[in-house]
Amino acid sequence: MSRKQPQLSETEIQFLLGQRLDTDVRSADTGDTALSDALIQGDYESILRSDTAKSLFGTDLDGSLADSLCSDGYTSPFEPDFSVNDIKPFVAALVDKFIQTNGDQAWEQITCIATACLCAFIQTNWTGPEFTLDPATLLPTPLSSRWSESYIAASGPLDLPEDVNNTHEIGRRQQIGRVYLGASQSIERNKLDRGILKILEYDGEEVYVLTPRPLYLYLARLLLVEIPAEDKYLLKRNAAFPSGHWLAARLLGIQQSLLDYPSQTLMNGILDEYKKASLFLPDSPASNQTAQNNEAVNLEQEVPGIDSDVPGFGARDGGEPVHSEKDGSAANNNDAWNAVPSQARELWARYLLEIGIVYSQHHMPIDSKKYVSQAQEASGLEWKLTGAKGKRTKFQTFDVTQLVLLARSSGQRTDAEEGAVPESFDLNDDTLLEQISFTDPSAEITEQGKLKTIDQCILLAFCLNVQNENPAHGLTSEQMMPFVTRVLKHPNNWSVYTMGLLLRSQLEAENSRTSQRAALQLQELVDQISHPLPSMHEAGAAERLSYFWMLALPSQWELERQLADRFMSLGVFRSALDIFERLELWDDVVSCYVLLGQIEVAERVIRKQLDKHPDRPKLWCVLGDLKSDPEHWRHAWEISGRRFARAMRSLGSYHYKRHEYKETIECYQDALKLNPMFESSWYVLGCAAMALKEWDVAIPAFRRVISIDADNGEAYTNLASAYMNLGDGDNERAWNVLREAVKHMRNVWQVWDNFMAVSLKIGRLSSAIHAMERIIELRSDSSGAQAVDVDVLKRIINTITRGRLFDGLSPADAERKKLEYDRYMRHLLIGTIETRITSSASLWRAMADYWFWTSDYRHCLDCYIKAYRCLSQRPEISYAPPVFNDAAEAALDLVSMYENVGDKMQPVARVSAAAGSDEQPDQQLPDNADDGGQRKAAAVSEPVCEDWRYQAKMVLRGLIGKGKESFDGTPNYVRLTEALKELRQA
Repeated sequence: MSRKQPQLSETEIQFLLGQRLDTDVRSADTGDTALSDALIQGDYESILRSDTAKSLFGTDLDGSLADSLCSDGYTSPFEPDFSVNDIKPFVAALVDKFIQTNGDQAWEQITCIATACLCAFIQTNWTGPEFTLDPATLLPTPLSSRWSESYIAASGPLDLPEDVNNTHEIGRRQQIGRVYLGASQSIERNKLDRGILKILEYDGEEVYVLTPRPLYLYLARLLLVEIPAEDKYLLKRNAAFPSGHWLAARLLGIQQSLLDYPSQTLMNGILDEYKKASLFLPDSPASNQTAQNNEAVNLEQEVPGIDSDVPGFGARDGGEPVHSEKDGSAANNNDAWNAVPSQARELWARYLLEIGIVYSQHHMPIDSKKYVSQAQEASGLEWKLTGAKGKRTKFQTFDVTQLVLLARSSGQRTDAEEGAVPESFDLNDDTLLEQISFTDPSAEITEQGKLKTIDQCILLAFCLNVQNENPAHGLTSEQMMPFVTRVLKHPNNWSVYTMGLLLRSQLEAENSRTSQRAALQLQELVDQISHPLPSMHEAGAAERLSYFWMLALPSQWELERQLADRFMSLGVFRSALDIFERLELWDDVVSCYVLLGQIEVAERVIRKQLDKHPDRPKLWCVLGDLKSDPEHWRHAWEISGRRFARAMRSLGSYHYKRHEYKETIECYQDALKLNPMFESSWYVLGCAAMALKEWDVAIPAFRRVISIDADNGEAYTNLASAYMNLGDGDNERAWNVLREAVKHMRNVWQVWDNFMAVSLKIGRLSSAIHAMERIIELRSDSSGAQAVDVDVLKRIINTITRGRLFDGLSPADAERKKLEYDRYMRHLLIGTIETRITSSASLWRAMADYWFWTSDYRHCLDCYIKAYRCLSQRPEISYAPPVFNDAAEAALDLVSMYENVGDKMQPVARVSAAAGSDEQPDQQLPDNADDGGQRKAAAVSEPVCEDWRYQAKMVLRGLIGKGKESFDGTPNYVRLTEALKELRQA
């Protein structure tokens, strides 16, 4: 797409930045600035009660006009059989009429109304405070009466429904006219909500069943996504209000968060809308990058490191390892961004950060980090993690290095003054300090200035990336906490501070001294969503939503789920169960009862729900998980119209555990056709296909795994195995895959072993040598001599000494190559093998062949001697024929080597060692030794073993003496005596 598109208007820019409209903007723009102003101020109710909203939703529509609108076969809202499926054509007709009346500029007003619906939905389910307007009141009178909420008080407090058990819950003391999760609805309203939630399902993934007021989201989707996508509207909407694509991406992201599991179709839609939005943004250094990077996720794409020669693990095969950044202080495009106006910089920072958050929420840390880093460049934020001396406890008498994050915003802060923020609970511990007390006098640490709010969001995004890139571990928590501490130090915004407190609660939950504060803080965050209209010390809707899109805030039910999990970790099972059951989180309900050992109770609860909702496939899947009964999953699959992917995933896992691989493949293929975003499903599918040797199924499956998670070492390994089984023609691809695998599984020797084998097959000798070194490092302590594959070592040595490795090279290139491989081999043989393994005769013999080829005869002879000693010092040599025979062969070989090299002259350097030098006075030099000009003394030649005859006789006499009693007269004994006789006669 070309970037020659209409640019965002000042109204749109200030709206996207959450800034009040300037006076000159009001006079210049022709749109309805009253709606835009109300939107920025968070007055969504006045927008939804405006004349524009009434025109778009038919609030004051009479029967005759409704009949004329629905004359094309659509059902009129005044007819009793008007259903949820009739809402779209009805609203589309109203939108068409509104555009005909007001012209193309009406799209600004339409977009404002749609955004108000979206924000009302978010305020209800994510940020709070309480939003009292029932979305059904936006529709014509017959529909609003039929579908009205039955438990919402429009003007005052209302008692909780009788079916809500509030006995065991903390923080539910004041329920004032709110959308109470789990409360009963009227039959008609319940039918409406269920119908909308069914429409919002994607790729066979179910929407959270108790989502309050989904009508707001559906109306917003109609106005932002579905109706504008029609050919007759698309170009006109882009020309009148191009920021609609950005808002549509936000809406699809909210819809994605409602699903039990993420949808690939929605993910592609989100990224596609962001890509379209970028075409209308001001020019900046990010414009070209976005045009290249903002592609929808394509699981069929080629995987770097597999189909291309990406530099991998070091310089031996051309390429340096890639090192991750340890800080964010150096941004490549800072100079280019300095020329961009501050307003455009913040707009781009928000845009890039939102995409980074989308990837983070889908657990794609590599892509997330890329966009968050670009957002950092746009904003100009500089930060770094460092260490500083300090104390954590009240009674600590010595300083310990503590991890601290130093951050600084660029330019002057343009944010408003500090507003209201949620309450932060004190730790009140008798040992731990409230925060680290740094003793470093540096003002850089003790007096850090305030950050821009967008920069705080960026730091929280980097913090989430640390969490996604690393396992749940104490070290990960230590690395995340400095980001959170820096953000909480200077509160700027309600939602940003809420996110910081939430992350702090999650990090403190595992520590016994901080777990109580973590639970109390989480309870406070849950309660703030359901508060009524804010008091003086609480932020309003506008402030809470102004940075919502740059954060990964969980929904109300997800927060309550985390609270229930915290109760479970503290042993408060009753309170946890009350929350799970009220929220209808039946998977968690079953898990809780199973932990309590009450499996029968869990089954009874689920069957009771099935009596009420026999057509809900999720309940049948939960029952199947509890009973391990495949019939329940099959039933869930059928009643969903073969659209509920979880049923096939569960059934596929059931078959895989029973080694029924054919059925496993069928189930997972059915599930992945609906939703291909499941890394684990692709992995199990690949494993099942490998078990049946169906490589054409296994290879695409593992490639999909890697395209979703580029750090999955097991997938790389299995993919390489599949390529290896296809034949020698795919060994090069297998090598590329294994090269990636060893990056992620450096401590798994089996992966290195496969890498070594494939490297030998395709002639990458240096890689094979490196792999053998790593295997020995990993296995030598536990396996000893078994850590070295002697046959492979011999093959490597033979390739160098007897192969055609240097054929076709010029003499100079051949000599350079020989010296290069000699360095590798010396590091392997001397630095790795000889320092760890000394008890393998076959290993010493193999190494001796290499030293003989290099003309290092003294080293060669030493290997023969050690090989013989490995056998001659075994205690069973005096009575076990196999041991004696092996020792006899080794002794005769040693004597032969004495005869061959004993009189040879070996260069030896006589070095005058400098003070403090580790060099010995005499050091042998092989013929091809390269001293690099570092030695000052000339080499002289000496015999390899001047008394070799005496040494050979001593070897033979010793072994003859050990075997005389048991082996006198045997063939090998006779050979030993004859060899000794020949030496005496020489």
